[in-house]
Amino acid sequence: MNLKQLYTLVIFLTSFAALSQINGDELNYLSPKKYTIGAIDIQGVENYDHDAIRVISGLTVGKEVSVPGEEFSRAIKNIWSQDLFSNVEVGYTQIDEVNEEIFVYIKLTGRPKLSKFKFEGVKKGEADKIREIIDLRSGDVITEPLVKNTEKLVRGFFQEKGYLRANVNIEEKMDTSVFNARSFNIKVDKGERIKIDHINIVGNETVDLSHYESFFKRKIVAFGVSDKGIRKSMKDTKQKGILRIFSRSKFNQTAYDRDKRLIIEKFNAIGLRDMEIVTDSIYDIDEKHIGITIKINQGAKYYFGDVSWVGNTKYRSGVLDTLLGIRKGDVYDKARLEQRLFMSADNSDITSIYMDKGYLFFTVTPVEINISENNQINYEIRISEGKEARYGEIRIMGNTKTNDHVIRRELRTKPGDLFSRADIIRTQRELSQLGYFDNEQFQINPIPNPADGTVDIEYTVVEKSSDQIELSGGYGGGYLIGTLGLTFTNFSTKNFFKKEAWSPLPSGDGQRLSLRGQTYGVGYQSYNLSFTEPWLGGKKPISLTTFMTHSNILQEVDTDAANDLKIGVTSVGVGVGSRLKWPDDFFSVYSELNYTYYDLKNASSRFVFASGYSNDISLNFTIARNSIDSPIYPRGGSNFKLFTKSTIPYSKFDGVTDYSTYTQQELYKYAEYFKIKFTGEWYLPVSKNKKLVLVPKFGFGFMGGYSSSKGNTPFQRFYLGGNGLSNSVNYDGREQITLRGYDVTNGLSTSTGDPLIAKYSLELRYPISLNPSATIYLLSFVEAGNTYTNFKTFNPFNVKRSAGVGARVYLPMFGMLGVDLGWGFDPISADRLGASELNTNILGNGYSFGIFPVIGVSLGDL
Repeated sequence: MNLKQLYTLVIFLTSFAALSQINGDELNYLSPKKYTIGAIDIQGVENYDHDAIRVISGLTVGKEVSVPGEEFSRAIKNIWSQDLFSNVEVGYTQIDEVNEEIFVYIKLTGRPKLSKFKFEGVKKGEADKIREIIDLRSGDVITEPLVKNTEKLVRGFFQEKGYLRANVNIEEKMDTSVFNARSFNIKVDKGERIKIDHINIVGNETVDLSHYESFFKRKIVAFGVSDKGIRKSMKDTKQKGILRIFSRSKFNQTAYDRDKRLIIEKFNAIGLRDMEIVTDSIYDIDEKHIGITIKINQGAKYYFGDVSWVGNTKYRSGVLDTLLGIRKGDVYDKARLEQRLFMSADNSDITSIYMDKGYLFFTVTPVEINISENNQINYEIRISEGKEARYGEIRIMGNTKTNDHVIRRELRTKPGDLFSRADIIRTQRELSQLGYFDNEQFQINPIPNPADGTVDIEYTVVEKSSDQIELSGGYGGGYLIGTLGLTFTNFSTKNFFKKEAWSPLPSGDGQRLSLRGQTYGVGYQSYNLSFTEPWLGGKKPISLTTFMTHSNILQEVDTDAANDLKIGVTSVGVGVGSRLKWPDDFFSVYSELNYTYYDLKNASSRFVFASGYSNDISLNFTIARNSIDSPIYPRGGSNFKLFTKSTIPYSKFDGVTDYSTYTQQELYKYAEYFKIKFTGEWYLPVSKNKKLVLVPKFGFGFMGGYSSSKGNTPFQRFYLGGNGLSNSVNYDGREQITLRGYDVTNGLSTSTGDPLIAKYSLELRYPISLNPSATIYLLSFVEAGNTYTNFKTFNPFNVKRSAGVGARVYLPMFGMLGVDLGWGFDPISADRLGASELNTNILGNGYSFGIFPVIGVSLGDL
């Protein structure tokens, strides 16, 4: 007798027993009578909703039932199915033959409820995690499935951690403080953590030809997959080893099942598509170790044969053959075929090519036709191109702060345009570059309308905070320098005079407003103000930037105020930028007109002339190509930039050929120079999940003059070392380029700066958190660089090397923060500032060491 039959019998007998309480003479089982239910009395459970029980039973006052009949047994079944009661009895106390009414009772015994639970034999942290998994709550009805499932979940938690022999037992105790309640004491005996001692592979027919490598003088690839290769393909199931540090050799059944599929995929990728795992066994070696034996059958090796195309009209078969990239005789790999048809990483697959031309309803189906005698698999690839689709309605959802027009002007998908998957991907990048939205929660929902050949697109964004506060301190020149800055990245001047828009500031139009102040008291103050409108006029991506800076240095030399050092620097400028469509639309240009006025008094220690003034009127031009996919943690793309800056060549027009009789004030009354910089960086994902990223960078800079007699200007020179923060007081327009491992005071550059610079770096980054509220990643780096006094001394390979590790935290309110630990390995010239101490450390230890705080994404970069 099975459980279902037993269950039916219990209900029948219970119902029969209840009915039998009435005198048997009143019941005729051969000729049931119909009665109307006059009342339903619920007994035994005062703390339950009686009306709800009546509804669950299916019995209601006024309902007509047969006696004897199925209504009572059905009522028992309905109530029992709720799993709330340990005993269910349905019957009747009275039959009124005159009015043909029956008075029914439902007698119930409620199951005990859970009042509380605790753990025994586990740590507090483990208990907290288990609570989230088992989801037990006070008031839960205690049933056998609840107990068994809880034990199973707790046991599974520890088995996931390698405690394969974990034992879990739940002790139930009556809780006298609560009516009909019990408490759980969940007792856990974890046992020993079990490790995998070895993984044996049986049946592998790999042909090892490595001993012929010396004869052929080249590396010979073995046929099949070696035992070592099989073990390596198992991602989470590893045997113990001396060098196994980052992946433990614990056993997890779920991971093991997944890894067995990876083994099959490994063989499938080299043409062994019939490969199978015949058997596998797991056995105990001792109390702490198990062994695994996997028996495999490789099967025959297969190759691609002829590939024919059916249904293609947009592209010729020869073009599709080239795009597919699979030739007759290539080792068979189904995953490779599917990748080239559906999902290549560079979007060069067949589906992408069609979808980028508007064929949203395109489908492609590879059909295996036959297998020839030499194990070549012939395919017919059937294409249904469908009609070209155009964009219909474009909807934007989730933008609670940013105005629609700010988002729409970045969209590459316009109503009426041909559908293109590349345009959607590019749109995602452009919205990411704004920095207003959470990249991890960005959603795109295409809604095809085959009837009219259109597709509606829904973009769902989640706003994040992008405004920043800069509050920092730095040490330079013997002073503690404080900085306070506010940057509003999504400002709105249009709503500036609207009272209701101040919440707390008018925002949503994508404008950028920045205010920054810096001081260490009356001796130094600096103020910066800038404003950027990214879409001047709102029609084209032409940006307008205006800025003003002023800094003032006062240093008392003695009691006579006439001897005080004073330096005043004021700068104003305006810049215009634009995106280009050629050579491609990742290019942009930016031009800036800048005027800087230097007012000096007794400043001979910092400038080539003591007192006077200088005017710097310059025009900057930058052409850049930026294709990085995210501004905070890029995982793809590159960024190249060519920067030029020049003043008017006054020496070409003043008719002077010899400036030897000119004073320094007269010589630099109008600054005269030109500057060229070229930089580049790549973001190369090196892991399958694209989290581990390699970042190579390079940069070169050169500054020159128009007259050899006049020489180079003392302004705008390059200084190398530190982290870009070590000398925050920038009074001469200098470019402080970071080189971690060498402090700026160690004098990698001359005291007045140098006109040439070269720098190279290589970083390896890995994110700890990509949460937009706190993006955190770790990095390691090697870098090298140097500055040079002229082209005669310039040597891009004569550099100072360093290496180190660091961490970055991006907080929307404060921007990028971080710290680097750097080690420098090369001594510097003896005549440079700080050379004695640095070189003593390097010669004694082989390195110099420094801690370098970081503020800003690219501060100090060339």
